[in-house]
Amino acid sequence: MIRSSRNLMALCCVLSSLWACAGQQTAPASEDQVVTLGEQRLTLGNDQQQCVLRKPDQSVLPLEMPWPCQFAVDRQGKPHVESFNNVPIVIVLHVSVDPANSRECRSEYRAVRQVKGQLEPSVVARSASCLRGAGDQKDYTGLFIW
Repeated sequence: MIRSSRNLMALCCVLSSLWACAGQQTAPASEDQVVTLGEQRLTLGNDQQQCVLRKPDQSVLPLEMPWPCQFAVDRQGKPHVESFNNVPIVIVLHVSVDPANSRECRSEYRAVRQVKGQLEPSVVARSASCLRGAGDQKDYTGLFIW
């Protein structure tokens, strides 16, 4: 009787540990939070309310802007990758809508390019607008020194 009680207690401890570990996992990224840049699949992530890009090896590139953030998207709503001189570039942005006036926003954005397999973020740009869509090529290239 005592032995079966100990076994039951041990089983409960193991199950509660497994439950705790499972609860710490993050939800899988949605399609609009994932982009392929060159050969790397990158995922937007939240690290202590700051936006990061998670690389395939699970290391992160801090983007120095608040969470939530998103990729600039094309007309189909998918993350847009611009190419300039065979260099792939994405824009990551954070948009804050003014609670008093939903037509007014503050935006922060930065481009991220991949050069020779390495990710290079641009400076953070700020705008008093509600950025939408993919933008044009100068939005992707103008934040870098070429």
